[in-house]
Amino acid sequence: MQAQSTQPFQILSREEPSPVTIHLTVEVDATTTQRMFERALRGIGRYLRVPGFRPGQAPLPMLRRMVSEENLRRAAGELMMDEFIPKVLQQEQLEPYRPPQVNIERLQEGEPFRFKLTVPLRPVVEKLGEYRDLRFPIPPQETSDDEVEQAIESLRKQQMKLEAAPDRPAQTDDRLVVGIQSLEEANARRNRYMITLGQTFGALDNLLAGMREGETKEATLTFPESFNDPELAGKTLTVAVSVERILAPVYPELNDEFAKQFGFETLDALREDVRQRITRQKLEYLQDQARSQALAALRERSIVHLPDALIDEQLREEIAEFSKELVESGTTLEQFIQQTGLTGEEVREQLRQRGIARLQNTFLLLAIADQEGIEVTDAELDSITEIALTDAGPQTRSRLKEDPELRQRVAQEIRLDRAMKKLLDIVQNTEQGD
Repeated sequence: MQAQSTQPFQILSREEPSPVTIHLTVEVDATTTQRMFERALRGIGRYLRVPGFRPGQAPLPMLRRMVSEENLRRAAGELMMDEFIPKVLQQEQLEPYRPPQVNIERLQEGEPFRFKLTVPLRPVVEKLGEYRDLRFPIPPQETSDDEVEQAIESLRKQQMKLEAAPDRPAQTDDRLVVGIQSLEEANARRNRYMITLGQTFGALDNLLAGMREGETKEATLTFPESFNDPELAGKTLTVAVSVERILAPVYPELNDEFAKQFGFETLDALREDVRQRITRQKLEYLQDQARSQALAALRERSIVHLPDALIDEQLREEIAEFSKELVESGTTLEQFIQQTGLTGEEVREQLRQRGIARLQNTFLLLAIADQEGIEVTDAELDSITEIALTDAGPQTRSRLKEDPELRQRVAQEIRLDRAMKKLLDIVQNTEQGD
C-alpha cells in the first residue's frame, strides 16, 4: 500500500526546458489555502483599530468587512509564498542560483492555490572546448625615439604656463580672449570666448592671426556646427571680432631640472622610463586583445547554459555601466541612440549579448580552473584577506576573515585570474612547466 503524502501541497508538473531552468507547477490544498487566508486576515487585523476590541482581537467576520479583497489576496499570497516555496525547493532538492520567479495561476479563498515556480540553477558548462591548441602570439614590442619624444612633449605641455603678451601680435598656440558680435541685428549681444589660436576653424584662425590687443576686424564667417556657442553654430554671419587679451604659452626647458619634477635625476632617465612605460602599454594592449580573441574562440567551441534570471541581472548591470560611460563622455543614452540611429531595443540587445559573453567567459574560466587543478588554499585566503583589510578595525577584520561567503568570492576571483593567466600563457605558447 502506497504511503500518502503528508504535505499540504503537491507538484502537479516538473519541466526542465534547459539544464539550468526548472518549471514547477504547485498546488496547495483548499483547506490549507483557507487557513492561510484567515491567518493573513488576522495579521492585517493587528494593525486595524476596531471599536470595542483590542488590536488583533476583533472577530474575523468583522475584519473581513474592513479589508478589501485585493489586499487580503495579496497578503495571503505572500504568506503562502514564504511558507511553501522553501518546502517545495527542499522536496525537489533544488538549490536556486537566483531567487525563483513566481507566477500565480489561481488564488481564491476555499479553492486550491496554484502557482508556477521558475527555478534558475547554477550555470552549466556542458562542453568546454579545446583550448590548448589556440595560438594568439604577441610579437616583441619596441618604442621608437619619436614616440618617446612625443610623450616627453606631452609632459612638457602639461607644465605650460601662460604669460600676458600685450606688445606683440597673436601667434599660433596663443590663448586669446576674444569678443564676437553680430552686425546683422541691432543691439546684438557681444559674447566673449577663450580660444587657442589654430584650434578654432580656418576662417576665424586666419582672421585672428597677427591681430593685436584692442584691435577689431569685421568679416563674414560661417561658424561650424561644432562651435561651442549655439547662437552662432551653423550660421553664416557678418561679425565684429575683437582681441581683448593675448596670453602666450611658456613651456619649461627639457633638461635635468625638468626630469626632477617627475622623480628622475636626469632627462635621459626620464626618457628611458617613458620608453619602458610605452612598451609596457603596447604589450598590455596586445595581451588584452589576445585574451579577447582566446575567449571568443573558446566560446565558439564550448556550450554554456545560463539561466534567464542571471542574464537579466547582468543586462541591468550592463545598462548601468554603459549609461555611466556615456555620462562620463558628456552624453546620454537617449543622445547616443539618436546619434547612432539605433533603436533602444537594438542597443539593449547589443548590451545583452555583451553581458552573455561576459558570463560565459566567467564560467568557462572556472571550468578551465577545474580542469587545470587551479585551487586557492586557506592559507592564501587568510593572507590575501589580511592584506585587503589592513585599514579595517579588528572586529571587522575578524568577521570578514571568517565570513564564508566573502572567502568564497575572493577565492573565485583568484581562480579566475589564474585561469586567465594560464589561458594567456597557452595562447602565447609561453606556458611553463609542461
